[in-house]
Amino acid sequence: MRLGSACAAILALSALAPAWASAADLFVVCQDDNALIRFDTRSGRATAQLGLSPRPAMIASAGESGSLFITHPELGLVTRLETADLRVSATLAVGGTPFGIAVSKDGRFLYVGDWNANVLRKLDANTGHTLAETTVGREPTAVALDAGRGRLYVANRESGSVSSVDATSMRRENDIKVGEGPFALALDREKDRLFVANVRSGDVTVIDAEKGRVVADIPIGGAPYGLAVDSHVILVTSQHGDRVSFIDAAELRVSATSPVGRYPEAVAVSEGKAYVANWFSGDLSILDSGRGRAITIKLCEGPRSMAVAGAKDAQE
Repeated sequence: MRLGSACAAILALSALAPAWASAADLFVVCQDDNALIRFDTRSGRATAQLGLSPRPAMIASAGESGSLFITHPELGLVTRLETADLRVSATLAVGGTPFGIAVSKDGRFLYVGDWNANVLRKLDANTGHTLAETTVGREPTAVALDAGRGRLYVANRESGSVSSVDATSMRRENDIKVGEGPFALALDREKDRLFVANVRSGDVTVIDAEKGRVVADIPIGGAPYGLAVDSHVILVTSQHGDRVSFIDAAELRVSATSPVGRYPEAVAVSEGKAYVANWFSGDLSILDSGRGRAITIKLCEGPRSMAVAGAKDAQE
């Protein structure tokens, strides 16, 4: 495993860092360093590093249980780790090309999109065994769980659609046409909407979650890639624009933008701050989640996806 200079420095910090995770911890998957970084949002510094199996991709939190799950598409694996003591507790051989992932509210089940097989699988979170599966669109990327409705959403990149799936029966209910190259999903529970970042058409599609229909398409530009919801604002990264756009949740329009690092991918929010993983520049941009100028901290090589400790994400 090749470590960047920032990650090498974190190794020295890890022995001094507290073993437990707090609500202030952000976990960042560094694909090129094959590592997970724990970043303390209160102190504004990386506090620990954990080596992972090669080519980690997407991460999902099991909420307050303290477990995190990371997909490895090239190896057919999902890594399970515990934030309480920052250790890998299981390496699940799930097969196929696992990419997008969501976790049930109780932490018992994983929902994983297989990039090449074009299916969504329901897995036992302890063993990785497949319990059920359903065919979705081509190249499923993001998976989001609306636990209140018992519904899953899957972004199908090559089909230009979002599939809705019953989380219990794993029956595909509907396919909603969106923009070109849908990649990320985010649920706004307050307004009962699903936001879809379309990389190729350069816009964000807004779906009424109750009615299952498109209500708006918001132009963003620059290959929108990552999404996060914070109160009345939806944040979206633009890979080719090196920026974050802020969407007003009530008016469904871009209200502000802020420059960040090179080729921003994931965005996460915690305690009024937004955190952006910049893949090409290997750093983390931090800014007010409402709007504002970013500060940038060097982190690791290839930061790609993130999860907040204890986050319930879309599971409510």
